[in-house]
Order: sequence, then structure tokens, then C-alpha cells
Amino acid sequence: MLEGLALISGDIVLYLFLGVAISTFVVIIPGLGGSFALAILLPFIFRLDATAGIAFMMAITAVNGTGNTITSILFGIPGSASGVASTFDGFPMTQRGEGIRAVSAGLTASLIGGLLGAFALALSLPVIRPIVLAFRPPEFFALILLALVFMSYVSGADKFKALISGGLGVMLSFVGMEGSTATQRWTFGNLAFWEGFSLIPVLLGLYAVTEMVGLMRRGGAIAKRPPQEGPFRQLLQGAKDTLSHKMAVLQSSVSGMWVGLAPGMGDAAAQFIGYGQVARTSKRGHLFGTGEVEGVIAADAATNSKEGGALIPTLAFGIPGSSGMAIILAGFLAFGIQPGPTMITDNIDIVWMIIWILVFANIIAAVLCAFITPGMAKVTGLRASLIVGPILVASMLGAFSVRNNFIDVYVLLGFGLLGTLLKEFGYSRPLLLIGFVLGPLLEHNYLLSMRIWGTGFLTRPIVMILGAVMLLVVLSPLIGNLVRGLRRPKSGDDSGDRAEATVAADGE
Repeated sequence: MLEGLALISGDIVLYLFLGVAISTFVVIIPGLGGSFALAILLPFIFRLDATAGIAFMMAITAVNGTGNTITSILFGIPGSASGVASTFDGFPMTQRGEGIRAVSAGLTASLIGGLLGAFALALSLPVIRPIVLAFRPPEFFALILLALVFMSYVSGADKFKALISGGLGVMLSFVGMEGSTATQRWTFGNLAFWEGFSLIPVLLGLYAVTEMVGLMRRGGAIAKRPPQEGPFRQLLQGAKDTLSHKMAVLQSSVSGMWVGLAPGMGDAAAQFIGYGQVARTSKRGHLFGTGEVEGVIAADAATNSKEGGALIPTLAFGIPGSSGMAIILAGFLAFGIQPGPTMITDNIDIVWMIIWILVFANIIAAVLCAFITPGMAKVTGLRASLIVGPILVASMLGAFSVRNNFIDVYVLLGFGLLGTLLKEFGYSRPLLLIGFVLGPLLEHNYLLSMRIWGTGFLTRPIVMILGAVMLLVVLSPLIGNLVRGLRRPKSGDDSGDRAEATVAADGE
């Protein structure tokens, strides 16, 4: 532990601050994320020595979900997919004039989640191999399916519309070429659609364009009423909210770590699964999506805890847990460091340095974002004509930058129209996006499971456990009604009681 701390010199501290600042600034811009910042800075990073370069890369990666919290909550526009769940409750709070409080709660949850992720990484070093190897495609398939079931709790009262929204999202995710058979699906002969719809244009269309259209139609400002408390009071209250919902922080953080362990699951899956887990167990879970501060906490605690989990397979086996970790892996190899079992023995000082970087980066990012939040919150009080244009232009640039192709701008506008219609008729944009993000992962793991194990994959122990949990979730309303029916007195007994009460009253 101390050998890792000893590697953090004055130069590394400078790169740590610089990496956090760059990552925070980039993820605030719609359509760009921490992986984008890391990719464009790699040529510069490779000019540094190994320890400074690794510290710089880890500082950028560790907090790429923190700055995302600001735009997701204040404007309802996630900077990347890892901020989508933050909009569910954060944006309604902003419209009530509680945006700074919501951002503070999200930042505090992100900080605690990031620290727990670093702590989990430290504890897991000696025992991680059997845990990682226990999860194969069948277990990932069951986990993703369970996540989709959990997320039905953020859909509101109309479960039928929620089912349609989620199913539409899954169907849209299948547009493009199917990887195992090279079959084109719903491309209509257009070469641009062979790769399917890119996530960023879909995300910005459903949220940025839809919210701006709604704001223009409604007029006024994003915040429908002015803040009832000053910025400092709201920041303090948000931190207190997080500390008073310890179980929500712990549940979401643990969910994020587990998702990070699974190669390829991604940032959005971590948020959705963490949010859904807390929504399932919270006493106020039925109110999630309406502006519950606990929902903000549930979404944001998983974003940074995932990085600690994703580092485990990256460092221990050389298997990247996410796109960001893939770039980190490339950086390690460029510096002549081979991740894998020997990493734990030959380069344990670098491993501990990475853990310390996770701790310091999360603290710096939370403080930095808290400092700039009050200034950005003032934008939510401006009238629509001043903010709609810049946000739409930034969204179009973000969509175009994904592949440098104007087709993505058309996709952005098309999903903006779709999002407006969904919002107008009471369908769920969040569930559509969740289905879109998790659909390819669900299909990929299902196909692998069927080809390797056949239908026998359903009898694997972890799959059966997750299936039992899923069945309980689906049947819980029926079981609840049955229990309440057994507790309710029979109508005959009830009428007899009323008759006895009437006779007693007459006698008196």
C-alpha cells in the first residue's frame, strides 16, 4: 500500500489534477465522454514516463461519470450514456428549483461509490480469480434480463406502455448487421445503417432535442420555479441526503462493481442495474422517476464504483471491462507493462498507485464539480430563447463527431421526433433507451450460451438463482394481493360485527 503512495510525486499530482479537470470538462459537452478525452490525449500521454502516463490515464478514466452528473440533472441532457439514469429523478428536481441539491447528492454518491470501488479493488487482489471465472455468458444473460425486469419500476403506472417502450428499444438495437451470421437487419439497403444506430445520436435525440422542443413549446425557463434555498444550503442538503440513504449508496455501488467485473457491459448498464436494484428494494421505489433524491443517489453511486470493478479483470487477467479499460490496457502495453497474473506480483507498487489515484481523483472531481455547479445552475433560470439554440448546436456537433457522418445528425433529429411523440403520449423514453443499450448485450450472451451449452445453460446454479429472483419480482404484485386478501376479514364476519355494534348502540 505504502509503496504505491510513494510513487505519487509532485509531477504525478500535477497530472492527476490536469486529468480530472480535462475529463470533467469533456464529459459536460453532450456526446463526448471520458473515453473520447483519453483517446485524443494518448499521443501526448505516451511521451511521459510510465508512472506519470498511467496516473494521467487513470485520472481521466476514474471520474468520467462525475461531470456527467451536472448536465444530466440541470438540463436533462446526459453527456454520455453513463448519465442517463441521473436524468430520471435529477431533472424533475431541477424543474422544482432543487437542481443544486440534486447535483450535490449525485456528486457525493459518485464520490462514495468511487471510494468503495477502490476499496473493493484493494480487497479483491488475492481472491478475485474464482469470482471473475464464475460469470460466463449464461450468467451475464440472466443478469441483463434481471436488470430489464428491475427497470420496469421506473416506468410509472402504465406497465403496458412501459413494455412497449422497452420492447421498441430492444428492437431498434437490432438494426444493422448481426455479428455471428453477417445478416443485415432493417438496414433498407443503406450502407450507413450496417453498423446500426450509434448510441450518442440516439441519446441526444431522445433527451437533448426532446427537452429543447418541450422547452420551446412551453416557454419560460428549465426551472419552473426559483430555488427556495441558497446554493450553499442546497449543496449541504444534497450531501446530507446521500449520507442519510446509506443503503441506497451501498446497493448501487456494489451493483456497479459487479457490472464492472463483466467485460463489455459498459457504463450505462452499471447505472441502470444499480438504479433498478435500489428502486426494487426502497420503500419509496414506486416514486422513482418523479424527482426523488434517493433515485439520484441510486443512479450516481454506480457510475464511479464501476471503474474499480472494471479494473479487476483488466489488471488481473488483461481483459478490459469496458471501452475505457480497453484504452487503458493499450496504454499499459505501450509502456511495456503486461497486465495479467504477473501484474499482481511484479508490479504491485503500480497497482497500489492506481488504487490511490482512484481515491484522490474522486475527491478532486467531486470538489471541482461542486464548485462550478452553482454557476451552471443559473443557466436553468434563463428563458428558452437564450439556451435552446446553443444546446441544439452542441448536440448536433456531438452527434456528428461520433463517425464524422451527417447520417448521425439525421438519426439525432429522428430520435428527437420519436422522443417528443413518446413524451406526448405517455410512453417511457428511459425504458426505450435502456432496451436499446442492453439489447445487444442480451442477444450476444444468449447466442453464445445457446451455442456452447444449448438449453442446458438454464440449469446453471447462478442462472437458476437469478431466474428465481426474476420470478419473485414478476409475481410480487400477485403475491402482495394474495397476502392482503388473506389478512382482510370475510364479508360475513364483518357484517356480523356491524350488527352486534348496532344492537349494542340501541341498547345504550
